[in-house]
Amino acid sequence: MNPLSASRIKLAKQCSWQYWSRYVLKLPESTNDGASRGWIVHLVLELLADEKRKSLLAQVRQDNSVLPHQGLRRLVMHHAKRLKVDDDENVNLIDKMTLNGLTYDFEGDSKKEIKEALNEKKFEIEVKEGEVHYKVLGFIDKLFLYKDGSATIRDFKTSKQVFKGSDITDNLQHLIYSLATRKLYPEVTTINCEFLFLKFPLEEDLAGNTSKGILRIEEVGVDELEGFEFQLSETQKYLDNFNEITALSNMAAVKGYPKDGTFGGPLACGREGFKQSRGELILDAQGNKIPNYICPYRQPRNYYVLLNKDKKIIKSTFEETPEVLVANEEEGEEIELRNYSGCPHWNKEIIDEFDL
Repeated sequence: MNPLSASRIKLAKQCSWQYWSRYVLKLPESTNDGASRGWIVHLVLELLADEKRKSLLAQVRQDNSVLPHQGLRRLVMHHAKRLKVDDDENVNLIDKMTLNGLTYDFEGDSKKEIKEALNEKKFEIEVKEGEVHYKVLGFIDKLFLYKDGSATIRDFKTSKQVFKGSDITDNLQHLIYSLATRKLYPEVTTINCEFLFLKFPLEEDLAGNTSKGILRIEEVGVDELEGFEFQLSETQKYLDNFNEITALSNMAAVKGYPKDGTFGGPLACGREGFKQSRGELILDAQGNKIPNYICPYRQPRNYYVLLNKDKKIIKSTFEETPEVLVANEEEGEEIELRNYSGCPHWNKEIIDEFDL
């Protein structure tokens, strides 16, 4: 069975062609400033959660910044430069979001006695029971287990928007992480799940009302999780048998626009050109035009793949960066240049390649 994850399932639901491109063709993934900033923030939060770095965590909190600390600054700037987000605006935003995560119950609820605090908890669960067959994996940013039998799942988000609509009511991460916690820690009696959106305030007011940056989702009952396991089983069958026909069956471009404020339908295709407002180009702080979002699999392009001795793809990269692939010839590995024809909705000639 191919392992399921929240991101895999969500992408397959969003667009069958995007799923095909990323997970079957294994095309290289493009990135953006937001994803790069998020990766660095998660890295620093993970490092400062280590018990061995308690004194450093205290210093960062006192200084209200990670940047005055030479080691952390070197780490942040190294990756920021590598990911091309080392300008002042991006670095300051990385610092701000990191501090936001550190100042909200970073070490758990002080009103409860902690049994165990887990950071970047990796799980891989395979179930074969009657009609239930699935394999699911993931990482929980922070998992707090308390002596009163409760558990708190916490996930950090660095996106520019908070969840809306079905991203709240049918959140796959919430369901999968709750299921994993039940399976791994059967002694847990209640599970709380919260998403912290680090671009937004995380303070609560005097009345205990949460700010926009804190999203707590209602606990999933045992019966609902059992039903979700059957849903996972159906999804497992669907993705294990994914083929060229399936790839064309649920494309974002032919769907309607979401009515609940979520990201999907034609929005997932994006568009060429640059951002505008009332017919005028929008410029960044340096006066440069800002490209529109466009699906990374919409346009044709060449790319390189690193193949093992069985001709299976180990890794891929864009044509502009072949140096990131290094073949171990003694192991029978080789590098091959390939051509991707683009999304068939936007390039109708591709349909002929599928002999349909």
